[in-house]
Amino acid sequence: MAFAATLLAASATAQSPTTGTIRGTITNATNGRTLENVVLRLAGSGKQVVSNSYGDYEFANVPAGEIEMRASYIGESDIVTRVTVTAGEVTIHDLRFREQAAKDDGAKTLELDPYVVNAERYRNARATATAEERNAVNIKTVVATDQFGYVPSGNVGEFVKFLPGVQLDYGASGGNNQGFADNAANGISVRGFGPEDTAILIDGLPVSSTLPGNLTRQVGLDQLSINNAVRIELIKVATPDMPANSIGGQVNLVTRNAFEFPKLTYSGRLFFNWNDMQSDLFKKTPGPVNKKTYKTTPGFDGSVSYPVTKNFGISASAAWSQEFSETWRAQPVWNNNQATNFQNGAFTNSAGQASSIANPVLTRYQITDSPMLTERRSGNFRVDWRPTPNQTIRANVQYSTYETAEANRRLDFRPAIANGATWDGTQVVGTTSNSTTAMTVTTRDRIGDTLSGQLQYDANFWGFQINAAGSYSVSKSDFKDEENGHFSEVNLNLNPGRVALYGFDKGIPNRAETFTRSTNLPLDYTALNNWVFDGTTAKSGESHNERTIGLYKIDVSRPLDFIPWLGSNSIVVQTGYRHDEDRNMKSGRGTGYRQILRPGSSYTVADILDSSYQGVTPGFGLAPQQWASTYKLYEVNSANNIFYVPDFDESTNTRVENYNSFVGQQKNLNETIDAWYAMANGSFFDGRLSIVGGMRQERKGRVGRTPFTDGKWDFVRSSDGSIFTDPTLAPNGIQTSIGNGRVENGVVITQPTNRPLFANDATGTALRALLTSKGIAFPTVPYGPPTGSGVRDLRARMLQFQAAREVNQHVTGDPSYSVNTAYKLTKKIDLKLAYSRSFKLQSLESGAAGGVVSGTNDFSFNEFTSTEQQSNNGAIGEIKVANPALKPETAQNWDMEASYFTDNGGKFTVSYYTKSITNQTMNFTTYAGSPAFDAVMNALGLDGSDYSEWRVVTSTNSTTKQKTSGWEFEVRQDLGFVGKWGRRVSGFVSYSMTDFPTPDAPAPYTLTNPNGTTVVITPSVNTVTLRSNRSGGAGLQYAGNRLTVQLRGTYKNDNEIGGERLTVNGQIFRKIQPAESRIDLNASYMLSKHYSLFLSGRDIFNGERDQVWRHDGGQLPDYASLADRRRFGVTWTFGVSGNW
Repeated sequence: MAFAATLLAASATAQSPTTGTIRGTITNATNGRTLENVVLRLAGSGKQVVSNSYGDYEFANVPAGEIEMRASYIGESDIVTRVTVTAGEVTIHDLRFREQAAKDDGAKTLELDPYVVNAERYRNARATATAEERNAVNIKTVVATDQFGYVPSGNVGEFVKFLPGVQLDYGASGGNNQGFADNAANGISVRGFGPEDTAILIDGLPVSSTLPGNLTRQVGLDQLSINNAVRIELIKVATPDMPANSIGGQVNLVTRNAFEFPKLTYSGRLFFNWNDMQSDLFKKTPGPVNKKTYKTTPGFDGSVSYPVTKNFGISASAAWSQEFSETWRAQPVWNNNQATNFQNGAFTNSAGQASSIANPVLTRYQITDSPMLTERRSGNFRVDWRPTPNQTIRANVQYSTYETAEANRRLDFRPAIANGATWDGTQVVGTTSNSTTAMTVTTRDRIGDTLSGQLQYDANFWGFQINAAGSYSVSKSDFKDEENGHFSEVNLNLNPGRVALYGFDKGIPNRAETFTRSTNLPLDYTALNNWVFDGTTAKSGESHNERTIGLYKIDVSRPLDFIPWLGSNSIVVQTGYRHDEDRNMKSGRGTGYRQILRPGSSYTVADILDSSYQGVTPGFGLAPQQWASTYKLYEVNSANNIFYVPDFDESTNTRVENYNSFVGQQKNLNETIDAWYAMANGSFFDGRLSIVGGMRQERKGRVGRTPFTDGKWDFVRSSDGSIFTDPTLAPNGIQTSIGNGRVENGVVITQPTNRPLFANDATGTALRALLTSKGIAFPTVPYGPPTGSGVRDLRARMLQFQAAREVNQHVTGDPSYSVNTAYKLTKKIDLKLAYSRSFKLQSLESGAAGGVVSGTNDFSFNEFTSTEQQSNNGAIGEIKVANPALKPETAQNWDMEASYFTDNGGKFTVSYYTKSITNQTMNFTTYAGSPAFDAVMNALGLDGSDYSEWRVVTSTNSTTKQKTSGWEFEVRQDLGFVGKWGRRVSGFVSYSMTDFPTPDAPAPYTLTNPNGTTVVITPSVNTVTLRSNRSGGAGLQYAGNRLTVQLRGTYKNDNEIGGERLTVNGQIFRKIQPAESRIDLNASYMLSKHYSLFLSGRDIFNGERDQVWRHDGGQLPDYASLADRRRFGVTWTFGVSGNW
């Protein structure tokens, strides 16, 4: 009752006849746009507000009479005005910043001059970003999309890569999947944590993304576009009303609203993309697949913003582009023998020098030509409606598609050598007659689309601020082949006697020679008619991945302005609830699906010669090569029906392999999250001190299906599912497989001697009678082998390897606490300090020690026989499975930031952070009685008491800690302090230093077996993947009335690639990503008030990337250090833009 009385009193105060309201809109006179984050204060009252995304502000309950109002914005002089407030009425008071800069040659009237807009674009964009950063209590870094000019393909990563703490991943995840250009950003890493740990949001709500292949949390950048975004925020410390599941940070795209301009405004660009590895600008050339195409490719984008009325507006954008990319990939393998890298077994060359780490020999060279044509489409439509001054409705729909046509054409040379061969750092001449040369052509089209919709409602009733929102986002991604008129892969062999490689340049040969096996005569490897193939298979893969994210949420806040003792201070309390659902699945027949040649059918290599891709070098100086074509192979099959899928078991095991491919593709996971939070934010000391703090709690449910391997698939089971045994006839169970016999297509060729069930003797008769008497079914013919060499039995494999076994679990995570403080030390210096708890979510799909859903062949039941129980210390059986009840990794974070803001909009910032990470995932073996055992039993829907002496191999949360910390520096500044012309020259610098100390070693634990014996196990823990620990960005830009030029770049130092280290006889070889810099160029020139020409280049001085081996002992020579080189050229974009 007391609370209700307080609310009624507050409501009465709001309606007091002695007060009024001041309301208005703030704009930038140099470009006509509304201004967000303008700070407004009323003198003598302590009241302070900040303009919203529409440029609107409102002061309520202002005493009637004249009052002074001060408006402050980054880099501008304050606007001080006097406003007369009438009791009970609304006073409209609009403001405009930078009026003097917008006036034409000192004219008295204000006119929006396009040349002034152009000259001020970078300054205005920088101010937009800086104002958002400064007015946020939490720590974030912001970039306006106008800040860096035109970015080819509108890739989000190309905007945020200059921010401190950000590194980009290029090409495919893991580096092997098709459908990704090596020069295109595909993932964002923040503060050393990978793309799978970086959430990407649109207007604060999640967006889905998926990749064909494994289930993943990573949001790929190829299906996102910034075409309708006004700014991009890198949020490094979340507040309690935000999910805290991005341990490094999260990226938020803020879309353009309809009231950004006061009138109808639209813009567009028409452009062409070109890669400098192609010499013909406007001429069709071979590739990338089955026909000649233009490599200078077109594109356009456009946007419109239309405030239909003062309270209703629409904005829309659309984009379409094609982009050709080319990658040459060289992979030399250096050894001191013919085995794996740098093993023992040295031999000598013709100069009598022994092979060694210091004198290695090239034993394998792969070269791959990967041209690709990518087509993207995207569209966005947004509606903004203010039905009343205190209500706002926003609806936003986005749609994007992505299609690639790509071929990987690979040659694999393996020169075989013996003692006395000619080899050194410039050549290797094979001596023996068992060298090999192989050709692989792979074509797999990647097709994807993403549809996202959002609805948000904001209202203010009786002092309560209400925000309700819902969103739905679905992303689909496929690998296609037959639907697009081709198979996925064709393989051929040259079968030479000798292979010789010459002209090494940093370990890469520029000439190859091959010789016949019997006569040692030259054999032209570039002519396809010299190649052979088995001709028996046609690979035809298919993969479908789909991810759907939906949520609804409500937030309610109330300022405590009815408490009299607060005075000029303010406190707002807020609470909310949010429900998320994330469905991630993959299906299809898999990428290993294949057909075999029909008996009596045939074709030749001449039938599948790629006549459209001739005269093209595979790269790095090798001669032009003739290739086989997966398109021609498909055409031959379509005309003659030469391939088929057998419905019986045969020597190629096609049925079993296709079944394996299908089952391995059947996985899904549905995660639901229910979250609730409470927080308070306050402003004290006339707005100088701001605090936001609170708590967030989440509960997560997981239901998934994954392939399952039954280790005892061929044992007869009782009605309760356990292995049937008989103390006299079958103490170790009864097996139904062929054992040491042989069976084909259900016909026993050789009777087994170790399978009593099928024996024609007294024991076999007794066993069969026993099973019949107990009502237990058994086969009359033994199953053939499900795996291994020889003819495999599909029936057996279907029992052993099964699709879609369900796991189900719920887990409540630890609460997430956070406190963010911001203090304005002076008018120019801001200090921020934050404590927060954030989380790193586990991989969706992995092996038994690391993921939520088990990977293929990582989920199995294996009930032991009596004999096996003895050798397994009394364990009755073993279950291997991922643990769906894993809690996320937890980080305790401290963040500090100090910023100095200059009078003309510049910013100097230094920040420090530290993270202490616990709950990291470790492999774990246990019996009944541990939380991990109970979690697995519950997830599988099993009664743990039935498996008390079973061993469970799974994963659990470690008690170890890993710490990371870092310093980040950023400067943004123009040269306005040297004069008026200096305002047109500006620059930025950012630099990050990250420290990854060695994590704590996991403590060994003792496992007590059912037979009483013990074993000490030292677990392995999944730690943070090492990335470059020094990175930065810098740029210099000039903006004149007509000409604008930007030169900007990024840098990161070298780093070791995780999981690639070799240890050979105590010698350690590390695979290193060398230090790299990437420089971009952007320029535009205004032809008239409405039209401009522009040019953009990405990574203009490099165009290739290496991976190298580094020997800890320093013995490996430079010429043998190269492991992988990818050359992809420079992508240029040129075109014309218009603004109206």
